[in-house]
Amino acid sequence: MPGEMIAISVLSIAAGIFLILAIVFAALYFRGKKRDGTYADGVKIIDGVRYSKDDSIETDGAAKITHRKGDFLLESGKTYTAVKNGSLLPGSYTVLASSDSAVSFKLRIGGYVRNYSHGDTIVLADGDQICAVSCNVILR
Repeated sequence: MPGEMIAISVLSIAAGIFLILAIVFAALYFRGKKRDGTYADGVKIIDGVRYSKDDSIETDGAAKITHRKGDFLLESGKTYTAVKNGSLLPGSYTVLASSDSAVSFKLRIGGYVRNYSHGDTIVLADGDQICAVSCNVILR
């Protein structure tokens, strides 16, 4: 009898360890899949705040005006709020004109309207409101 009890105990411990590992791997798989499908390349998220790894906005002297997966489009006249774990995350952004003809544009951040140009950097804190005033703007 004692041999059978030992064998059952060893098998149940092994099954428990396997179950825990399966849950951990499943959680890591789905977490990584969500991040890959939601955020732009060269972006890392730490505690719900977005940080850019690469701020290049030009290729061979020409401005990059491409809308990539993970970029945030500010529609003209619509107000957005930067919130942790929301669609617009607090953090550092490069502002890009959504049109080749727009060299500069106006943004309202925190109630103040300022002129920005293609490639300027802005920082949004948690709870900051932003609105594109003159044209649509891409946040990368």
